[in-house]
Amino acid sequence: MRAPSTDMPGELLQKLGEDGARRAKVWLDSTTRVKSSWSVYDKVAVGRLSYKWPHGGKRFSYDLGGIFHGGELEQEAFLAECKKYSTGNQGHHFDKFLAQSYVTLEHDPGMAHHFLWITWHPFRISKWNELYSEEAIRDALVVERERVFGEKVSEDDAKEQIRADIVADLATRVWIIVLSDRQETLVISTEDRAELMKIRTLQGGS
Repeated sequence: MRAPSTDMPGELLQKLGEDGARRAKVWLDSTTRVKSSWSVYDKVAVGRLSYKWPHGGKRFSYDLGGIFHGGELEQEAFLAECKKYSTGNQGHHFDKFLAQSYVTLEHDPGMAHHFLWITWHPFRISKWNELYSEEAIRDALVVERERVFGEKVSEDDAKEQIRADIVADLATRVWIIVLSDRQETLVISTEDRAELMKIRTLQGGS
């Protein structure tokens, strides 16, 4: 699926977004490392995934959220953005994701243990190993500076307002997960997962 163009009808854009979020949720749940998860396309979950930019009065939301299960991730929360693209400029969207994750971590960190970017197509290949480095996060904040630091703020002023402690912390919390259509089938079957959930319930887990 190519990246949707900005002139697509809103209904079609929503369908593409719903498909990516649905498939990412199915995959995450099928890893058996997720205790519970929810999608922004479920009306009851919108409030859990919606946040406010510090400036401009607008809100942003993540596609998915949930709680991990087991090991070092037990009870830790995640917020996820899903891009079911095969081509297209994901870089712009990823900059926004880094900026909104910085805002979430600074102002409303209750669900901010991990930030997942789930995609079906790699991007910025020449910078793949530095996609969420501290420098990349700073660059993303400069790009999105008016929503983060205020209208008409200059690049230099934005750089001065960036909190180094939050940038360093965020760089340890970002994940990039690349899926493929075939990979989505290489997970535990629905029947086996149901048996596992039954066992966990009997053992007092969830």
